[in-house]
Amino acid sequence: MKKLFGLLAAALFATLLAAPATAQEDSATIMLLHGIPDTDVDVIAGGEAAIEGFAFGDMQDLSALAGQTLPGLQVVVAGTDTVAIDAGDVALPASGNYTIVAHLDAEGNPALGVFENDTSTTAAGEGRLVVRHAAAAPEVDIRANGEVAFAGVANGAEGAADLPAGTITADVVPAGASEPVVIGPAELPVTEGSSLFVYAVGSLDAVNLSVLTQSIDGLASDPAAVNTGNSPNS
Repeated sequence: MKKLFGLLAAALFATLLAAPATAQEDSATIMLLHGIPDTDVDVIAGGEAAIEGFAFGDMQDLSALAGQTLPGLQVVVAGTDTVAIDAGDVALPASGNYTIVAHLDAEGNPALGVFENDTSTTAAGEGRLVVRHAAAAPEVDIRANGEVAFAGVANGAEGAADLPAGTITADVVPAGASEPVVIGPAELPVTEGSSLFVYAVGSLDAVNLSVLTQSIDGLASDPAAVNTGNSPNS
């Protein structure tokens, strides 16, 4: 477990340091999503708890810390003083809109995915659906209302489309196959002026595949809010 925490934290902080900054951006949105089942940690900065009990499915907003350096950053096993990693001083990016996802790679190893979120405006009557593969599973096809919407999506990749507002029934199957259904079916709302991000997480071998969701509203004008939640996998 300590090795897993160490790998996860090392990847997280290296990725935050490497995230690009765009000069014309006035501020940053940095969301951290926990997509690894059964892995709880506390994050310590400057000797004080910055994040406590960070658990699967939780999302933390790091935007207020954009452009800052976090002093003496440590990751400890949740509820203990056991240090899994001592990252030292860590600088966060100053601009851009990102979701950083702690997840499992295709082989089941802890990994970190950094996704830049598309906050461009949507057409009248349309919303955006973005599906991101962050599970320990091979390539998959993502279906909407029984038809393949995104084919051959690999771990760490995504599919995105602007669609008419409404509700779609989505499920996930192995690439090129019609069964078995490994996630879903789930009802997903496509809302006008909103982007719904759906993350496939968990492990096929561990039989704990599920989805986590995030949304960005106000895309008919300017992004106004970020909401998160879970969706059923059956």
